[in-house]
Amino acid sequence: MIIRDGEYTKIIYTMIKEERFQDAINTLNTIPESSTTRAGLSLLGHCYYQMQDFIEAANCYEHLINLVPDVQEYRLYYSQSLFQAGLFDEAQKIIATGLDSPELKEKVLQLQSAIAYGNEDYTAAQSLLLQRQDGNGQEASTKNDEGCLLYQANMYEDALQRYVSALQAGGFNPHVAYNAALCHYRRKENSQALNYIAEIVERGIRNHPELGVGAQAETEGGARSVGNPPALAASGLAQAFNLKAAIEYQEGNVEGAREALTDLPPRSEPELDPVTLHNMALTDPTGGGAGLRRLAFLLELGPPTCPQETFANLLLLCCKHEMYDTAADILAEHTHLTYKYLSPYLYDLLDALITAQSTPEEAEQKLGTLASSIGGRLRALAAKVQECRSATDQNALRMALREYEGALESYLPVAMARAWIPWRMDDFQGAEREFRASAEFCSETPSWRLHAAHVLFMRGDRYKEAAAFYEPIVRQNYDDILSIPASVLANLCVAYIMTSQNEEAEELMRKVERAEERKGNATGQCLHLCIVNLVIGTLYCAKNNYEFGLSRIAHALDGGSGARLCADTWIHVKRCVLGLLTGMAKQTIVLPSIALQETLNFLRACEAYGITIPSVLTGPLEDSGEQPPTIGLEARKLRALLLRLMEYK
Repeated sequence: MIIRDGEYTKIIYTMIKEERFQDAINTLNTIPESSTTRAGLSLLGHCYYQMQDFIEAANCYEHLINLVPDVQEYRLYYSQSLFQAGLFDEAQKIIATGLDSPELKEKVLQLQSAIAYGNEDYTAAQSLLLQRQDGNGQEASTKNDEGCLLYQANMYEDALQRYVSALQAGGFNPHVAYNAALCHYRRKENSQALNYIAEIVERGIRNHPELGVGAQAETEGGARSVGNPPALAASGLAQAFNLKAAIEYQEGNVEGAREALTDLPPRSEPELDPVTLHNMALTDPTGGGAGLRRLAFLLELGPPTCPQETFANLLLLCCKHEMYDTAADILAEHTHLTYKYLSPYLYDLLDALITAQSTPEEAEQKLGTLASSIGGRLRALAAKVQECRSATDQNALRMALREYEGALESYLPVAMARAWIPWRMDDFQGAEREFRASAEFCSETPSWRLHAAHVLFMRGDRYKEAAAFYEPIVRQNYDDILSIPASVLANLCVAYIMTSQNEEAEELMRKVERAEERKGNATGQCLHLCIVNLVIGTLYCAKNNYEFGLSRIAHALDGGSGARLCADTWIHVKRCVLGLLTGMAKQTIVLPSIALQETLNFLRACEAYGITIPSVLTGPLEDSGEQPPTIGLEARKLRALLLRLMEYK
């Protein structure tokens, strides 16, 4: 921009008025005097602060307090910039060295309480809060800060009352409304939380259309970044959408959580705030690798930058992907965070899961102790619920039920882990025994019933009982059958076949096929029917009916020439083909020539279409640097072996 002499002041102040702070910074930096004069440094400090570049803002104000040491406002702004940059101790030192102006007393007290709160010194924050005055329109701010202290003490109901009072005293404030929504979320009152979120989003869209809310969804991620303007910080939109994503994620709707994050104003990844980056890591659709790397990056930044949940979620994600050695290394490297961010319950659970890799007996003992402790609490809470029901005290009943549900949420992972230890050693009878032990509390829980069905199915002789557990899951979602996990549909079909209910199995498969046709399967994303056919084909191959079994598998993969051919499906193919080859080599299996020719054709198609597709599944962080084997190469080897066995006399 070409600016004529005499117009610099007008243009720069116009830019600031229009919130074009980056343009103002660029213009000021073309003026040599800006970095040495009070006027230039003051404007630069203000613009950097509004752009949330707090380190640069602090540098400007540091120069100013050296240039004009008598102006205490600059000392306050310097301390505020350091605080926003997470340098709490440095900010406190600046306050302690000369910030004693009576006119700034209230602002200094507010900043000091915020520093104490950031340092998790809640006693000092409370003491400073009591010194503040409610006059001069500060009542809403004081009520909000009181609510924050109560929230940290887990007194969510009292905190909510303070936030509501703050909204009544000072009018609608998106950040206070978010705090109220967060209290409802902690109290498991998601509908009330979503009401606050909806109001924040509605006002944000209406008052700041330039932020492009929802633009990422409309352009499929191709929207231009809006950066981190002051309007975004003031609107509370980032906090609101992240809380909405958390609610959806907690309710098991991962796709809904992704949609909530997609509705955020478009920003590039380096511009994302830590909470958004954390939530994107948990909901990443590409797999665990990107999510683990993001969480590890946040953990390296350390507090207060990274969300407190980062440490626990990184460990849980490692265990989810069976990366127990990595989880153990993270625990060992960050022992100072273990006691700060892991509850005793979560630490004991993670410790047991990691221990199970080397000494299952010790892990079983640890999980048993944990289960006994929570089980005793559940029984006491169940008795308390009955007492409240008899006394017809609705408020006490709601609180007792909430406590019971919270204890049950803690008990369920322990019960699953106790069954998982024998499961991983193929001791399905032992796994069933653990499920029966936890049935007292968990028998009505959907996830418990699902895993109990899997255990009964794997027993091999309990198909009828397994079907009885699977059927309610299917009936509940019969109108949206593709929302049911494909493993449930496949196992139920097998259970029907093994109990001579072939008509029910065929009807279920037709239902799945019609649903996939309505949805459209051109992209190969609907794999339900494919998985059902793969499981049924594998079942027949296990019963030595390779002719029918391999035909079902070939049908499932469109003859080996469809988009369904991948490492997940190929593993079932090669297992069955290797079983056939073993039987032919031992001369215990004889197939008609036409069936052998169809198998050769199927392998030839897999060879052609899988020439570049990896044949093995890799972990989320595995990167050996070597080229993995491909489906095409393995299919060619299997075809060569089959031809040799066909020629053998």
